Amino acid sequence: MKKVTNLKAVFGSKSKDKSPVSDFSSSYGTSILGNIKSGEFQLPRGISSIFQKTGSSANNLRNTLQRKKDKQEEDELEKAHRAYLAPPMPPVLTSSRLRRVNSSTLSLNRTKKKLLTVEELYVEVLYTVLHMIGCDIDQVNETELINYVRDAFHMEEEKHQQLLEIATMKEEPYLKTNLEVHSARNLIGKDISGQSDPFCTFYLTTNPHARYNTSYKPRTLNPSWNEDFVLDVNSVEQDCLRVDVWDFNPDESVNEKLNKINQVRDGRGLRKFIKETLHATTGKNSHELLGSVEIPLKNIPASGVSGWWNLEKPETKKQKDRGEIHLSLTLSTEKDQHLTSQEHRHLLKILFAHELQRSNAAPFTWNGEFSRESVLILAQHAVQGKLTGADTALARWLVFCHTHCDLPLDYRLFHPILEKLSYALDNSLLHAEEEGKFAEVALVFVNHCVEFIRKHRHFVASDPEYLVQLEYILKCLNLLRGTLAKCNNEVDCNIKEQVEEAVVNSVEDWYNFILDKMPIESNRAMRIKNLTNLANILGQDLREGCESSHNQFKESLNVNYRQLCFRTYEKQLIELCRDFVEETCDKLRPVIFSEIDNDKEYINNSMTIGTGLFELYLALQSLAKLGDELFTGNEASRETFEVQESHVWFNKAVARWLDIALYKAMQRIIKAVELDDLSPVDDLVKHSSSAVDIRTVLMQIKTFWAQLCWPDVESSYAYISKILDDVCKTTIFYADKMVERVSREQNNNVGKFKVSESLCLAINNIDYVLQYIQPFVNELGYEPTLSGLSSLNGDMVANSCRRTLTTLIQNAMENVENKILQVLEDVGEKMAPVIKDFLLKSTNLVTYASRDKTAILNYLDENLVLLKQNLTEDNFERILAVIWESSAQTLEETIYMCIENKKPPSYFKTLLDVLKILCDFFYGPVVPRDETLTRMKLLLQLYASDSADLIGRYYWNRIKEQRALQAGEYKLGSITVRAQLLKDHLRVEVLNARHLKPPEIHRGSIADKYTRAGKLRAKSNINMTRSQKNLDWVKSKFASLKANINEAQVSIHTANTQGQSDPYVSIRLVPTSKFTDTPKHRTRTQRRTLFPLFDETFDFFVSGAHRRLDSAYLQICVKDRGIMGQGIFLGEAYLPLQEVEEENMDKPLRDLPQIQLPLTRPQDQESDLVFALDSRIYDRQAKEFLKKERRKL
Repeated sequence: MKKVTNLKAVFGSKSKDKSPVSDFSSSYGTSILGNIKSGEFQLPRGISSIFQKTGSSANNLRNTLQRKKDKQEEDELEKAHRAYLAPPMPPVLTSSRLRRVNSSTLSLNRTKKKLLTVEELYVEVLYTVLHMIGCDIDQVNETELINYVRDAFHMEEEKHQQLLEIATMKEEPYLKTNLEVHSARNLIGKDISGQSDPFCTFYLTTNPHARYNTSYKPRTLNPSWNEDFVLDVNSVEQDCLRVDVWDFNPDESVNEKLNKINQVRDGRGLRKFIKETLHATTGKNSHELLGSVEIPLKNIPASGVSGWWNLEKPETKKQKDRGEIHLSLTLSTEKDQHLTSQEHRHLLKILFAHELQRSNAAPFTWNGEFSRESVLILAQHAVQGKLTGADTALARWLVFCHTHCDLPLDYRLFHPILEKLSYALDNSLLHAEEEGKFAEVALVFVNHCVEFIRKHRHFVASDPEYLVQLEYILKCLNLLRGTLAKCNNEVDCNIKEQVEEAVVNSVEDWYNFILDKMPIESNRAMRIKNLTNLANILGQDLREGCESSHNQFKESLNVNYRQLCFRTYEKQLIELCRDFVEETCDKLRPVIFSEIDNDKEYINNSMTIGTGLFELYLALQSLAKLGDELFTGNEASRETFEVQESHVWFNKAVARWLDIALYKAMQRIIKAVELDDLSPVDDLVKHSSSAVDIRTVLMQIKTFWAQLCWPDVESSYAYISKILDDVCKTTIFYADKMVERVSREQNNNVGKFKVSESLCLAINNIDYVLQYIQPFVNELGYEPTLSGLSSLNGDMVANSCRRTLTTLIQNAMENVENKILQVLEDVGEKMAPVIKDFLLKSTNLVTYASRDKTAILNYLDENLVLLKQNLTEDNFERILAVIWESSAQTLEETIYMCIENKKPPSYFKTLLDVLKILCDFFYGPVVPRDETLTRMKLLLQLYASDSADLIGRYYWNRIKEQRALQAGEYKLGSITVRAQLLKDHLRVEVLNARHLKPPEIHRGSIADKYTRAGKLRAKSNINMTRSQKNLDWVKSKFASLKANINEAQVSIHTANTQGQSDPYVSIRLVPTSKFTDTPKHRTRTQRRTLFPLFDETFDFFVSGAHRRLDSAYLQICVKDRGIMGQGIFLGEAYLPLQEVEEENMDKPLRDLPQIQLPLTRPQDQESDLVFALDSRIYDRQAKEFLKKERRKL
């Protein structure tokens, strides 16, 4: 609030200069017409705003409402009136002595209603214009206002002059000052406690003895009175309103004063306590002035003034902050308020009719904006008649509603009027007769509002601006619903029920309007389309079209507009759809896919109707979902929610929809494969357009299922199974079509097989579709269905269904993957002969002509590089495995064929080089752990080695066999020796042998060699010639004869010795190729014993023995002397020379530790090592070694 800080600057002084009216207006607050800027002051409670003016009209009104001021100087009486006045008598703690009378109190003594003629009203209006009050009317042209009144009343000139003279002859009105004392703030504390007991006194300066006061408010510095008074005005130009604020001091005795000693808070309070106590002893007591304010009446505008004024103390020169007081002041005349109220209504009706005639307003357009002249006349009439805001609001309500019946006005006009009337009813500012008139007119107004609501959909559809009218209709109805309940009249008006009924009628009317706009139905498909469009339109209307209206109805009257619309639409739509949909689903025939369409017209018709039914189903389900959202938490409404069960109508159509989906998918596959140019979609992928199309088809199937959202879990499970089966069919069908497409292209190529880019893309396409099957299943979301089955039928049924679905998924993926493998294997089969041919040619050329070993890579580079570039990583690994398997199989067959043909080591070295090249080509530096690959590599390394290396490896294997035996497992016995390695010779002492085993017959050892050879030959794909087969037969017969002779000799010797033997020991250094200059040694034969004692020492003189210790062994062979003098092999042991410690000559042999070695017999005569040596038919060393070894058996 703006503070009035300088009273003299505002209200004038002895100076002749006067402040402008505009400055005064900005200082004193809000006008009754709303023309005071910034809203800095409150309106007085006695007069509310009559008409709301905004914009330039309000500003012009403020500038023109000025009144001529008297130019004479103020007399000395004004100065005397400003002098200090003595305080009045102490007030009581009651309400004000003078109270402003309103229409409610006057109704108690109301006389019989007086009939008012037009001439009388005309004279009264002219009288009001001639005697306007307020400081802001100086610039008002009375002649213009009088002429405007004459035009509004359509008064003839002669009659006008007569009535004007009557108005002029009437005496001037008696003026009254209406004062409202609201509150004060930040007053000075005068009591000993630092508080005050403030009250106000006030009077007009021309009559200082007619003084009035408010009640006092104990112990506060911010009192609130809210009391109003009426004072008689002698002269507006000379009178000033003087308001004094006092601290009330009651009459108290000395003892009463002394009892307040505890209230003292500081030094000032102590001084105050002493002063009051002294006054009490002398009997003197007076109230203390807190501050004053003086307001000239000539500066009060017609609308009154309201604001905060600073309190001052006139007799002090040094002013200090004494607080502020909030006052409201208006001027009025002494008129009969009831008669004035009637006059005002008639005057408003005449001026309003004149305004409508001048503006030629259209329906729903006039918003209460009067002309400047009408505003001035109505304002002066209300102010002079001391009409309250309730009186003026009631007048406007009655007049505007009466006109609204003939010409609809802008509903925004009624809302502020109803707000003021509602306030008036709350505070009982209207008498019973006025309340009855209000209620009577309100019922008519409600009917008009309900009628608008009944047609509001058409209004809003024709012009969205009508939404504003609807908004304020609902606001007015909301106010009336509470206001009518406050009236004393018994009014039976359930506004909410009427509004709901009107909304239903409006929605039904709108539904019929939409239905009439639908195209004419020519067949069943067209009717389905119309129903789908209708459901979509209604759903769209519920979502968007009703949103603004719903918010308005909900906020104003708590009417759920959307629910009302939904119930209406649902009822109409169900009646229209149910029987027709069920009949159509019964007549829908299945659609079966075939690449040869015999009945195309039937299929197209079924697909059209089926697709239309699905669209209608989606529209109804969308409507049902919207109903769920609208009726959330309303269980009572859910019982009548019928559209939610609409899926039952379509139960027979779901299977047909799945058939249509499969049919369209198959057609899309055929078309996609035909249009596929078998080129990558872009540089970042390695599949073509058809794979993307098939994924899109699967996504559409998934979208179909998501849209279907079938609520019945048992049927849903059957449909999911059907969908998964259809997905399997579509993917297999696509794989077959791709294979067929590529096969046609491959068959057109004649000559050596070559991999093509189209073949790679076909493989990638099938794999691309395969990779999407599992995500498709996951996104399909069948777990909620299984959970529903579990709740309905138990976990056992749900688990069984889950296993079935899992099997379907696995079968689909395996079938598609098998298609990929089938294509890859076909590629491997076509490449294998070419690779084999290159392999055989390359190895032969390398062996005999020293040609390049990498000839086979030319073909592999040509194909595998293309495969690497065009296949995905996974598919390339697959095709690589297939080609490698083919190459490895070919190489393995070549190896066994070479072994069978006893090729020389150089040939196997070449094959080993080829194997390394292939491994490096296929796998790079990291060779996989493949059993076949490892077997081939070891076999080639074995056959490519020298005979000496093979013999050394043989001896090392015998050492490992010997070391594998543990003590107690020596089945052939053991032998004990000492060994000493000197500088140039080796000394060995053979001590004894233990647990020797007599010789036994070993059958079939030589024949097994030929059995192994037969197995090797069986691995070769090259047939043996007839001469080779004959030679093998002769060899087998000779070996059998030799084995029989040996068996007979052993049998005779065993029978003669009776379980004993005649053992002796033969020792030598092996391999003999290293020790050709070293003879073997033999011990004496011991008769009939299995525990012979030899104790014989032998020396082997070896020059440079230390340099030949690597892979050198001492062979100790124990034999049994036969009857023919031949040695029968009992066992042998090997001592690695590297394990013999080097000793000095000074250390005797007997001091060395004994070495016990187990006796063993060669077991693996079918090993690859033995056969590798046996294949060296032109190597004498290998043949002699094998011959010696075979003698042991």
